[in-house]
Amino acid sequence: MQFELYNDDNAACCRTLKDLCFTWLQRCYETVKKSTYCGYNYCINSHVLPFFGEILLEDMDGTRILAFVGKLQQKKLADTTVYSVLATFKLALKYGIRIKLVDSRLLEYCSVSCRRAESKILTLQESNQMKEYLLEENTVFAIAILLCRGTGIRLGELCGLKWEDIDFSTNTFRIRRTISRITNPHVSENQPKTVIYIRAPKSNTSAREIPIPQYLVKPLKGLRKDAECYLLTGRLTCTEPRNVQKKFKTILKHCAMKDYNFHAMRHGFATACLENGVDCKTVSSILGHASIRTTMEFYVHTSMRQKANCINSIE
Repeated sequence: MQFELYNDDNAACCRTLKDLCFTWLQRCYETVKKSTYCGYNYCINSHVLPFFGEILLEDMDGTRILAFVGKLQQKKLADTTVYSVLATFKLALKYGIRIKLVDSRLLEYCSVSCRRAESKILTLQESNQMKEYLLEENTVFAIAILLCRGTGIRLGELCGLKWEDIDFSTNTFRIRRTISRITNPHVSENQPKTVIYIRAPKSNTSAREIPIPQYLVKPLKGLRKDAECYLLTGRLTCTEPRNVQKKFKTILKHCAMKDYNFHAMRHGFATACLENGVDCKTVSSILGHASIRTTMEFYVHTSMRQKANCINSIE
């Protein structure tokens, strides 16, 4: 959905929630990353505005917001989707509070409990099985997948990796960019609905230097291309995450493994590190997390082996 251009000069003229949301979105377009803006835009136009419509700001109250929260939950959306919609809605309301058009007490009604579903992680046996298969394949794509398996880098970061980012004098590589497909913020006639988005890492901690697993140094050296070429394509043009995800599914079938999302390797890497006694701060740094809390809450899973060791340690 396209919207008129609003700014703080006429923000005080906002009469409806729709006016406020569009004013806030316009500000976001100038201040946040495109991928973040697209997420906000989706939440507002797909969930918030269809429910509230043209409701006047003066008519906004806790009862209406609670009804909105209930409606979201009735849709049987994923908990994380409900959380994202409400988080976006709260940001719009906070903007309204800042320009003195919204009562700050309304924020109290915008919360909902959200339990993050535990992600699948590759078992040690499956991980080793995949490693053997990929080493035998010895293609750029196979070695790149092993690089993810052995370092926990994100899918978008892998797609953005160039040969110039790899330093064989120190056997390290740097994360300098990430690639994603986002909704086209300027959809018009004859324009695609989505576009490839190449951007810098999402935070200072995401831009990082990582050691190359020792067993991958020689294979990588034998496959390298010109410095400016992307690792996965060997060309000046990149591939996108969904293409890599499809190829990854094919690898799983070749290895007769269960179906996993690509992100399972990142989860598996973090969990394996902690199981082997690597301190959480180091793991967090390799993963590019802003805080250790993120690593512990979302990427570390207790294995049955750890549970057994705990039980058997008590006499």
